[in-house]
Amino acid sequence: MAITPIDAGVASQIGHYADAVIVPAGYEQIIVSGTPGLGPEGDLPDTIVGQSQQAWENIARILREAQAEVTDIVSVRQWLVDESDISAYVEVRSRYLHHLPASMLAVIPALVRPGFLVEVEVIAARLPR
Repeated sequence: MAITPIDAGVASQIGHYADAVIVPAGYEQIIVSGTPGLGPEGDLPDTIVGQSQQAWENIARILREAQAEVTDIVSVRQWLVDESDISAYVEVRSRYLHHLPASMLAVIPALVRPGFLVEVEVIAARLPR
């Protein structure tokens, strides 16, 4: 997809994402709910790396169901429950995201279910099918 990342010089000082993105007219939005690292059979890895990988695999699968790809992501919101997990999470995320969507990452006290270490929400945009 041909999104236009905006670089105002803020995001590039923090990480690999855009300050903003412009989505061309005519694209459909796919809004993916907050997605934890919960496996298809209900299994939950014990580590931030395992949960992060599973969360991103879940997002990739959800997008495929919507006839989109990870490369169509225009915005990412991420929540972690432990500040010390940020670098490990970002390393996993970098395996999936190679472009510059808009992004937000926060550390919060808890997620909806005990044991969840990460939750990721994305917005993707694709041409209508």
